[in-house]
Amino acid sequence: PTSELVRNLLLRAQPAALRRLASASGPLSPHWVAEQVETKAIKTLRGLNQPDAVYGYSTFASRVFIAARERNMENILEVPHVHWATTRHWAEQLEGLAPGWAITARKDLTRSKVHGMEDLELALATRLISPSAQVTESLRAAGVKGHIKEIPYGCPQVSPGQAPLTWDGNGPLKVLFVGRIVGMKGIADVVSAAKALSSAVRVTAIGQLPGETFPALEDMLGTVDYRGTMPRSEILVEMRKHHVLLLPSIVEGRSLAALEGLSQGLPAVVTAGSGVDDLVAQGAGAVVDRFAPDQIAAELQRFLDDPGLVQERSAKALEIARASGWGPFREGIAQFLQEIGSGVRGR
Repeated sequence: PTSELVRNLLLRAQPAALRRLASASGPLSPHWVAEQVETKAIKTLRGLNQPDAVYGYSTFASRVFIAARERNMENILEVPHVHWATTRHWAEQLEGLAPGWAITARKDLTRSKVHGMEDLELALATRLISPSAQVTESLRAAGVKGHIKEIPYGCPQVSPGQAPLTWDGNGPLKVLFVGRIVGMKGIADVVSAAKALSSAVRVTAIGQLPGETFPALEDMLGTVDYRGTMPRSEILVEMRKHHVLLLPSIVEGRSLAALEGLSQGLPAVVTAGSGVDDLVAQGAGAVVDRFAPDQIAAELQRFLDDPGLVQERSAKALEIARASGWGPFREGIAQFLQEIGSGVRGR
């Protein structure tokens, strides 16, 4: 806990050089914390009497998995993100289609130590858990032939009495973006759509800035209302103050921000890259192509032309969120582990 506290404090520090210490590539990264956790986990593992399985989270479990394989245990790997090769493919597309933001995807363009850890875990895993079809497809494309169980992440609990959001058409349409301010989150398309609709919409962005400045970032800060980072509780409140959530992610496993938005009744415009297109397509908003700011502008224009669409899609978002909470995820994991336990006992 102390190491993680130090890392989180550094992520919020000034100047940027201190933040970089705790970034994914810094010496005090999440992997620095994970290494300490793994060391304790391995000691605990060796002290237990014939455990059946170990459950690990992607890129943080290779050492534990090696120790578990020595004991002929099941290695269960939860993979929340798409495979690095798929991410690299889309980073290459970003480099050509949104070059101003390519600087934020440099680490995705080259193979790194983390990618090697990911591949090692995939080789050691006997079973895998995926949160979306997009993640599953990327693993299969990478040659993973093991057992993959798809158990989608869920929406937060909808507050009792939560009413659908409404908009009377007066004033600008309030559009919200939540996520890291990087190219792979589709921020270039957010800026383009904001410029295309000008004063008709007000785009607000919440999320962590890159550790360096560059022209495209400065242009974004001059185009949208950037609010910095916020605790999750405050973000949920902000969601209820807006009319549409815009998340044109190029690629991610299953957007937690989008799931949170649905739980607040916030209509959404997302890409297939968000990993939540299956839910949004049920009536809570619209699914657009990657690198398609014109499609985003057209979908936002639909709200401008028909303000009642906010309430209609908000009601559907709440309905979907209630049916897609974390309960089914917990139940799916429990059933999955029970099946593994039964199989081990039957050997």
